[in-house]
Amino acid sequence: MSAEHDTRQEIGRLKDRIAQVWAQREQLKQALQTGALAPRAGLQQLEATDRLLSHLDTRFKALWDADPPRADIPLHPAAQWAQATDLEPAHLDCVTAIMLKILDGKCKMGRSEKAALTAVYDVVRERPGQGLGGDVHALIAQARQGTNPALADALHAWRVRAEALIPKPVMKGFKQTLRTSLPMPDLQEEPTP
Repeated sequence: MSAEHDTRQEIGRLKDRIAQVWAQREQLKQALQTGALAPRAGLQQLEATDRLLSHLDTRFKALWDADPPRADIPLHPAAQWAQATDLEPAHLDCVTAIMLKILDGKCKMGRSEKAALTAVYDVVRERPGQGLGGDVHALIAQARQGTNPALADALHAWRVRAEALIPKPVMKGFKQTLRTSLPMPDLQEEPTP
């Protein structure tokens, strides 16, 4: 086996473990909110879970960054645009909010538009936004694996929070920028139901 294959396997294992720990974290938060868990013990468990999640995320990012890009997969034109575009932190939050909307099933864009926005997100997700950070990106990574249907409520809650966080004029302006400058093949495609 090649080192590249081993790295990709480890990345897959880390994604699974991150999803498990995230689910445990959400269960702890729910137990604390409902009073099913004593605050002192619950907060200690939550803190330990957050430390573990941070450690796993750091390891995942190190492997992800070290994994060489695969030359056999051409880069989406929207990803190329994102690499060449210096987006403001508020606009990075807009990209994240749109990604949440796609994953929450509330996005009315067509498949090619969703693919373009996903390609943009993949390029910019490590750039610091204004108000949306690591927690939401970890949730998005888990949701994209599609292995945990229990994440639907968390996705919805983050989408609503993100939409409330971003002023409407900022989002409208960003969407206008996308319409005028983002390369998207096959824009005539009908929106997906």
